[in-house]
Amino acid sequence: MVDNDFECVDIYKQPSLRHPLLKDHKIQLYPTFAKNIMQNRSSHGKTMDKCPEGKVPIYNKTWRHQIITNSSSKLQVDDFQQYSQSAPGYHTVTLDTTQNMIFHGAHAGIAGYGLSLDANQYSISSIWIESGLSTELNSINVGIGVHPSLYGDNRLRITGQWTTDGYKKTGCFNIRCSGFVQVNHNKGLGSPVSPLNSIGSTEKFSTFIKIKQDQSTGHWWLIIQLESIYVGYWPKELFTHLSTGASLIKFGGQTYTPPNKDSPPMGSGRLPKEKFRNSAFMQNLEIIDSEYNEVGVADRDMKPYTDTNSECYDLAYNGYQGPVYKQAFLYGGPGGRNCGI
Repeated sequence: MVDNDFECVDIYKQPSLRHPLLKDHKIQLYPTFAKNIMQNRSSHGKTMDKCPEGKVPIYNKTWRHQIITNSSSKLQVDDFQQYSQSAPGYHTVTLDTTQNMIFHGAHAGIAGYGLSLDANQYSISSIWIESGLSTELNSINVGIGVHPSLYGDNRLRITGQWTTDGYKKTGCFNIRCSGFVQVNHNKGLGSPVSPLNSIGSTEKFSTFIKIKQDQSTGHWWLIIQLESIYVGYWPKELFTHLSTGASLIKFGGQTYTPPNKDSPPMGSGRLPKEKFRNSAFMQNLEIIDSEYNEVGVADRDMKPYTDTNSECYDLAYNGYQGPVYKQAFLYGGPGGRNCGI
């Protein structure tokens, strides 16, 4: 029996398959690049017992809401009207690629911290895979985050969102609209993350996230942890520009708060100047290049981006940080009032 936050749903009756572009979609149970099949194990905290064969875990609040609103696109539109990147109260700090090339994915280890947020705020640390102009932007964004209005709590959970038109009408968080195809029997979007890091501790934990395009099918797979747990994928059919690859990879954090409220903490809630002991970080940064090779990022090919002042959130990238963290950066901060530049 799965965790109370989830329920087991027939893999062929999951809500994502209701998307009109997926009417005749054939579920891909494993990516063609899969080597070690780890469908039912998790080394970073067991979130649930596995679903029985032929069923997958669906976050039940999302699943029930989806049944109620299935005939309308209002839910997904409301998501991005409230949380779109152009909305007041949205802030981001990222490390971005600068190469003029086609990417087929990215990987990072993300250090997770417990945060306390108010309703309608969120704070998410992610990898972005993007392609297309802003008006027709294709984007997949996956990481770990706290999102009380999405989950009803302040637990740190695996969280993703996607769009095919710059957040105007398509896409949503997790599976609040049809799109992401779940195949893993144990882990899903919405799964809690553990263990968490604590301020001041020298022992650090990371959740490893990889987004990789299958060279054969074109689907974008979500893979977690170093032992490669294949969670599921965003089908190629959903996308226009991303169907052939991405033009931009971003690593970093994003927050949202309603108007006239303080911005929430990002990362650990501490600034990068407090170093690895207190600041949040991302490690083992890799891109999957145009030949589908997984390679560490290069200092010369990355640039920081921020839309906020450095006392709210900041990012510090100094390249290679030794054999444990490899290519890594520090980021985040306390948020607060007047975070705009």
